[in-house]
Amino acid sequence: MRVPNQEVEVKADRLLLRRIRRQLRKENAFVHLLRVVTSASNESTTIEEALQTTLDAVCGLTGWPVGHALLRIDEKDELASARLWHLDGPERFESFRNISEALTFGGGVGLPGRVLAGGAPIWVSDVRMDTNFPRNRMVHDLGLKAAFAFPILVGREVAGVLEFFHTEKVGPDEAILMIMKQVGVQLGRVVERRRAEQTLVSVAQGISAKKGEDLFRSLVLNLAKSVKADYALVGELKEGKDAIRTLAVSARGEIVPNFEYDLAGTPCEAVIGRTFCSHPQGVQEKFPRDRMLVDMKVQSYVGTPLFDSHGRVLGLLAALWCRPPANMQVANSMIQIFAVRAAAELERKRTEETAEKLAEVPRANPHPVLEFSGDGTLRFCNAAAHVLARSLGKDDPIHILPADTAGIVRKCLDTGKNGLVVGTPGDDRTVIWSFIPIVKNDSVFAHAFELTLFLDLHEEMRRIGAVSRRSRGGARAPGLRGGSGRRPSKERVH
Repeated sequence: MRVPNQEVEVKADRLLLRRIRRQLRKENAFVHLLRVVTSASNESTTIEEALQTTLDAVCGLTGWPVGHALLRIDEKDELASARLWHLDGPERFESFRNISEALTFGGGVGLPGRVLAGGAPIWVSDVRMDTNFPRNRMVHDLGLKAAFAFPILVGREVAGVLEFFHTEKVGPDEAILMIMKQVGVQLGRVVERRRAEQTLVSVAQGISAKKGEDLFRSLVLNLAKSVKADYALVGELKEGKDAIRTLAVSARGEIVPNFEYDLAGTPCEAVIGRTFCSHPQGVQEKFPRDRMLVDMKVQSYVGTPLFDSHGRVLGLLAALWCRPPANMQVANSMIQIFAVRAAAELERKRTEETAEKLAEVPRANPHPVLEFSGDGTLRFCNAAAHVLARSLGKDDPIHILPADTAGIVRKCLDTGKNGLVVGTPGDDRTVIWSFIPIVKNDSVFAHAFELTLFLDLHEEMRRIGAVSRRSRGGARAPGLRGGSGRRPSKERVH
């Protein structure tokens, strides 16, 4: 009987153990990277800060000397340098940096353009041999060879690309590409948050000082732009409650004439029935009787009812897409934010038409409503306002009002224009206040809408989706690194 060579077996075991240890160190490094990126995504106040942290972390993990961030140009299918770099030896790579910052990359052009077009990470073992690499001569002179790049994803949309270079030829590493895909999703959260902030500012600047027809037109244009919808409309319910009369319609970025349409057999019928409706795709098949959906080639729809202060449906606000949007959750929340202002203006319109006084606002209003006298004194607040105050740890709504509320009230009455304030009365809580002056009564009504629920819902949906994908792929879930994670407060008055 042959005796096994024990020395050979011991060497094999030691070799296997070393491989296992290397793999564990690699996995631990990946987990640490995800922690760093997650922390940066949660704590960074700007996308530039999060991108720089990620560039440094990835280069530190991989040992690659060059990292570069590019962001998508607004309204274009192109990428441009964000002028953010990690460079081991800045002087050596200065010329490569200047060339890269001077170029833009369309879909399919160069390494960044291919990532933009495909929406997935790409690895190139030697860019000198790549025929689709406009900077080929430059990287050849600098000795750069291997490269990989991955997308920054907001839903299915590529919002940017991070690219990295090495001075040696390096074969594809699927583990690194898989981790980088998760890094891109995390960075997408920062981009999405910045877009939401920019949209709120745009709303405040674009519609707070307007009223009537001008406001409705501005509102649908801003809504369509913010969610990249092909169509957006705001309409009021006709007296018979079986048809809608539009007040403003945006079609592919342009205001078009108003029209009327019957509700029967349309997705708007359920909206008027007091239901928020979202159809991410296949809306034509769900409502075959609605010929307008067919004529407009609409595939996706989201609509929300507009309530008056009595809780009655006045009309609706809707957005429609010819192709499913990249992030339906964002669209769902954004339309409800715009609906607050639309509902307030529609009620003001109805009030002027019927000569009713907003002083009769019932206490049963589902949203917080407060009334101020001309000197800023709080006259009335409904039950919903008290509920909001208690949720913020205050015993009276007067303690959650925006800064200089009296000044805002006086300005609204002096100018006869509405006011909009985005405030943060508590940690991680965001409230939009809409001030509506009733000049003839020397009073101002304030409507409050809390945005926090929708922001938290977005983050929870993303977290659930990320956990599900990691569970199927067997990857370990990233943890959180130290830091408070508190979002900075922002308040604007227009």
